Parts: sequence; structure tokens; C-alpha cells
Amino acid sequence: MHFYILRTIFIIVLGLPFLVSSQQEERFTSFGVTPNPVNKRLYRNLHTTSDPISRIKIIDTIANIHIRYGNTDSIIYYGNFLKSEVVKYQKNIPNSDEYISKSYHILGKGKLSKGLYDDAMKYHLDGLSISPASTMSTLFYTHQLDLAIIYLHKEEYDTALPILHNCIEKTTDKKLNLLAKKALADLHLFKKEIGIAQSLYHEVLDQLDPGKDLKTQLKIRLNLGRINSITKEYDHAMDQFSFVKEKAIQNHFYDLYIDAVFQMGIIYYTLEQYDAAEMILNSAYVNTVQWNRLELQRDVINMLTSLYRGQEDYKNAYGLMTQYVNVSDQILKNQNKEIVKELEIKYQTLQKEKEIFTLKEEQLLKENEISRQRTIKNAFLIGFVITLIPIIALLILYFQKLKTQVKLNKSQEEVNQQKVHGLMKEQELNLIKASMQGQDRERKRVARELHDSIGGNLASIKLQLSNNDNGNQNTKIINQIDETYHQVRDISHDLASKKFLENGISKLVKEYISNIQDGSNQNISFNPHPEEQIDKIGVPLKEELFKIIQELLTNCLKHAQADRIDIYLNQYEKTLQLLFEDNGIGFNTKKNADGIGFKNIKKRLDKLSGTLFIDSTPNRGTVIDIEIPM
Repeated sequence: MHFYILRTIFIIVLGLPFLVSSQQEERFTSFGVTPNPVNKRLYRNLHTTSDPISRIKIIDTIANIHIRYGNTDSIIYYGNFLKSEVVKYQKNIPNSDEYISKSYHILGKGKLSKGLYDDAMKYHLDGLSISPASTMSTLFYTHQLDLAIIYLHKEEYDTALPILHNCIEKTTDKKLNLLAKKALADLHLFKKEIGIAQSLYHEVLDQLDPGKDLKTQLKIRLNLGRINSITKEYDHAMDQFSFVKEKAIQNHFYDLYIDAVFQMGIIYYTLEQYDAAEMILNSAYVNTVQWNRLELQRDVINMLTSLYRGQEDYKNAYGLMTQYVNVSDQILKNQNKEIVKELEIKYQTLQKEKEIFTLKEEQLLKENEISRQRTIKNAFLIGFVITLIPIIALLILYFQKLKTQVKLNKSQEEVNQQKVHGLMKEQELNLIKASMQGQDRERKRVARELHDSIGGNLASIKLQLSNNDNGNQNTKIINQIDETYHQVRDISHDLASKKFLENGISKLVKEYISNIQDGSNQNISFNPHPEEQIDKIGVPLKEELFKIIQELLTNCLKHAQADRIDIYLNQYEKTLQLLFEDNGIGFNTKKNADGIGFKNIKKRLDKLSGTLFIDSTPNRGTVIDIEIPM
């Protein structure tokens, strides 16, 4: 990874002067360090002040500055800092829930920028739970809007749509209302409803304050440029992206700058201006690495891979594809690290809350003691109430237990039905597999018998007759035997998997995927590179590879609940690599990696001296990497 970054920087240093002169003075910047737009005076005030409320307000201000300028790691740091300070001084802050809710908002923004959607969603849901619409209306609808934006990124449009409509209808904050309309336009853009999206974007632009809402305006212009790109109005799209890029760098909106540069690289690639596209995309790649924008980094790598494939530079394409897997793995690992940190913060918060609760309990005991000493009547009343509370609590607990038991019974019944359905489905698949294997063995046996036994006999008879001196009569018999011999050989070849003899692996896999997709919702892509070389592999390897892909697709369709599957088959030097990726529910590789399907695959790979690597986490999809020496 470090070698590729150094190579990228070298390309940018050599290529940028040419790019500036040839593309109408366009300038592209790669940041060596992450710029810090925060005034140093705020840091000095934070270190010198001891007043809890003043400290919390300063931290909140710094965090929102980093949100404005897109500094992902700093957003998360100050979100956690704000939360810890509020918990620390909770006794001295009258509206502590409001600041806790603000910290959840900041943390949700940071997690979303980093591509950690589930973490971001959790913080906004926690924020909603402590921000009643009656007393904290702006914060409540802010969390709702951010929640809808996360659903947009996860492509759950039907879930996002009612949330956005609710924000637009009920919020009284004008800026929040416009942001919700902008998000609604984004939804229609993602759904390729171009006319509706364009109309909403212009409606929001007309109502925005140019002096206060510059970043929102630039985001809208960036999306209008995407619309121009979709409709192939590339000159208009480049004008929009160039304008956003220049304004973003002038106003320190570095996240927008990277997005604009990336979109310009896509345009140059679409127009087949590969040198310019390579320079621009490499510039964007360096910035995504520096800013730790993993999700965007993965998109840039994917675009660069397509570019190198288009130039038939398979070596760099293969290297970037490996880097794509590494970045995906890093996102999963970061997700796990964030969960550990979050649990640690929860533990610290719980400890603080226990201390507060202990102090309150001691104070309550003292007040009860004073009250008891004042009058016997009050003491009797308190005793009666204390006796009554456990009885009520026991009754409540009993009814809750009944409700829980009813829900548990229903859940168990549903689980049992699902298990029965799964077993029936598995049994059907096993029967189909057994039938196909039996037919295949029988075909091979019949072909072998026809070729070895009957064919051999006919050839022997023909040879003996050829050596016999009985002229015309033998000639007719020899011709009939020869014709029969050729018929037996043709039947033998037809039974011996003729499709693998006459077709390349690419055609066979594409036809198989086409049959699967008919009548289903799965989006399955197959990408062989280079296709001509891959189609030249021998019949035995071709047959084993096809069956491995069949087994992977069967497992995925049966268990993964995925709606997108990507298959990459690459040949580099003397190695054949199969990369299989889905966005399904994933599984625990320590517990579930030894099923029948994977055992069959491992047996086939043992015969080919191949290797198998599985990368999967529950609810995070699966990546399977297979390498076979040739």
C-alpha cells in the first residue's frame, strides 16, 4: 500500500504540470498533511478555562467547525470528548441531555463520513431517544434527517422516504427544512428519477442564503453535475465540478474538494482521456488515504482498476484489486475497533452514573431518617408506601414475564418453521445434486464403455477384415464397420461433457449466471480479465473451476440473503485468481466455515494445489479469495 501511494505521488508530481497546461489551467492539490481550519484561540481558551459549561460550548464549537470542513477523525475525536466532558460535569449542567444529544449528532456525522453506517445509525437512534420533539424539536428532527441520510447511503430508499417527508412537514427550522428537501432530491437522484431530483435541487437553491449556506449550495451543484454526467452533457458537468472544486479549496471544504476531483476523473475516463483521468484519480486517491476516507478510497480504487483494465495494464489492475480487498478488510476491522471503543466509553459512563446514583441514594436515606424522626405518622406512611412498591413491582414483573413468554413462544414457532423450510430446501438441493452427480458418472461410464469396449472391438474387426484377401465383399463390410465406429466415437464424445470441450469458461459462467438471474432479484456480475487468456485454460481445470463457481453461487443464494454478487476471475503470470464478493448477512468464519459446500470446494482445490481464503463478519457480507497455480 505504501509503495502504491509513493508511486501515485510520483505520477502526480510529474504529471500535474502537463495537466494544468492542457486542461484549461485546472489545478489539483494533494494535501501532505490534514489542514486544520480551527482558530488557535479556541484551543487556548479550552486549555485555560475551568468552567464546565464554557468548556463544553468550546468543544461543541470546535466539533462543528470540523464537521463544516469535513475532518473525519477530528469530528469523531471531539464528539467523544464532548460526551465525556458532559458526563464528567453532569451535576453542574442543567441541560445535560441536550449536550449528550449534540455529542451523538457529532459522532453520527463522523461515523457516516467514514462509511461506518451501522455505528452512525446507532448514535442517531440514541440521540432520538433522549431528544423529545416537544422540548428539543431541532435536535429531534436533526437526528431524524441524519437517520434518513444513512438509509440513503444503504440504498434503503423506502425506509428513508417517509422519514424525510415527516421532517419536511413538521420541522419549524427553515435551514433543517431545506436540508431535508435536499436529501429528498438526493433520494430521487439515486433512484435515477432525474427530472424530480433536478426540480427539487433548483427549488432548494432558490431558497438558500448565499452567505450562510455555501457548502450546501456546492453539494447541490456537485449533484447537478452528476445529473449532467448521467445525461451525457459532459461540458456542463465539468463546469459544475470545476466550480465546486475551486470554491471548495478557497473555503477549506476539503471533503467536497475530493468528491469534485473524483467526479472529474470519472468524466475524463468516460471520454477516454486516460492520462488526465489517471492523474486526477491518483490525486484523489492520495487525499482519501491522507484523510482516512475509506469508503471514498475504495470507490477511487475501483475506478482506477477500470481505467487500467481499459488500457490493458493488467498488472496495475491486479494490484489495485488486491488493494480493494485490503481496504474492504480495513473498513471491517475499523468497525470492530470502533465497537470496542464504544463499549469502553459506555463502561466509563456507567461507572460515573453509579457514583451519582450512590450519592443520591445516601441523600435520600438521610432525608427519610429526618422525616421518620419528625413524626410517627409520616414514618408509618412511608413504611406503607415502601411495602406497597415491591408488591406493585412484582405484579408488573409478573405481567411483563407473561408478555415475554408469549413473544418467546411466537418467536420459537417462527424459528421452527424457518428451520423446517430450510431443511426441506436443503434436502431438495441435495437430491438435485445427487441426481446430477449420478447422471454425470453414468454418462462418463457409458462413454468409457462405448469408446474402450465397443469401439475397440470394431477397430479390431476392421483391421482383421482389411488383412483378408476377399475383395469387394470385405470392402463393404469394412465401410459399414468404419461408419459404425465413427458413430460410437461421436456418441462417446457427446456424453463426455462436450460443452467444456467447445466453450470457454467465460461463456459457460455467463450463461449459468443468466439462468440464475431469470426470475430472481439478484444482481450478479462476472468480470474475467484478461478474458481471451482465461478462455484458453485446459478442459480439466475449466470443469473444476466451473463447479467451484456453481458451489459458491449455490451457497450464497441459499444462505447469504444477498441482492448483489460480484465475481472477478483474473489471470496474472502463472496464477489464476477467483474473487467472490457478496453484500449478504455474512457469517462467523470460526464457526461456519466447514459446511458441506466449502468442504467440496476445498477437495477440488486440493487436486489443483489451490488455496482458499474467507473473509466474513455477521451483517457485513463475505469476500472469498481463491488462487490456483497454472
